[in-house]
Amino acid sequence: MSVDHAELLAGASCGVHEGAAAGFVCTRCGTFGCAECVFSAVPAREVCRACAQKGLGEPIPWERRKEIGNWRAFWQTVRLASRSPTAFFRTPTTQPSSIGAVAHGVATYTVGIMLSYVIAGLLMMVGGGAVALIGRNEEAATVGAILGGYGCILAGMSPFALLFAPANALLGLVIATAASHGTLALFKKTGASFEDTLRVMSYANAPRVWVFVPVLGAFSYFWMIGLEVVGLRETHRCGTDWAVAGALVYRVVFFLALLGFYAAMFGIMFYLDPGTRPY
Repeated sequence: MSVDHAELLAGASCGVHEGAAAGFVCTRCGTFGCAECVFSAVPAREVCRACAQKGLGEPIPWERRKEIGNWRAFWQTVRLASRSPTAFFRTPTTQPSSIGAVAHGVATYTVGIMLSYVIAGLLMMVGGGAVALIGRNEEAATVGAILGGYGCILAGMSPFALLFAPANALLGLVIATAASHGTLALFKKTGASFEDTLRVMSYANAPRVWVFVPVLGAFSYFWMIGLEVVGLRETHRCGTDWAVAGALVYRVVFFLALLGFYAAMFGIMFYLDPGTRPY
């Protein structure tokens, strides 16, 4: 606790419980609170229970995994982040670092990749069987066998996602966080730390798990971007427009850069190949 903070609390009383000595100042509403009022005791980011009620009202399940178990905490967090993102991201963290949130983000990405392989494999196997059944000839049987074989390979590759997906997820989270936080910082719209942005990007990975849901699963990537927008807005206390910018600007820049790269490559190939130029 800094000297200034200590002096601020000296002799102060709780704004809720009359007569109780204040032990912290809520970093969201500025109210003096006692030990009974504190919801999140993270140093320099203490939050009172009244402000926490604007979110879920209780700590995020993943931050209570030691209490309720990893499996239950994982799925409850996925469900709450996916279905109630505003309340979810308004909930103050009770953890001193974002390591736990990153672990959840890596896990959701990995599970999503594994399910994608399994689903793609099953669809190809079913499609191959349908082609062979409908065609009822040698060519259809061949096509069906090929599709079925590829389907088996894809489904069989799902366990290998455990080897490369975590590293890819971690790298992606770091890049996305740096790009989003950098965009908001460039326009002086950051109201939270880099670590808070990393927490947002990590929990926003939750929709990747729903890839197995028909139709809805196909839009899991766009669902994830929506969660990023809500998370950035609630965490940095910025407008929705700036949150959209934080989530999309770097993606648009990357897409345009990729298009420019391919355009340049085709232009070079066209220039170097005399046979493609009119005379």
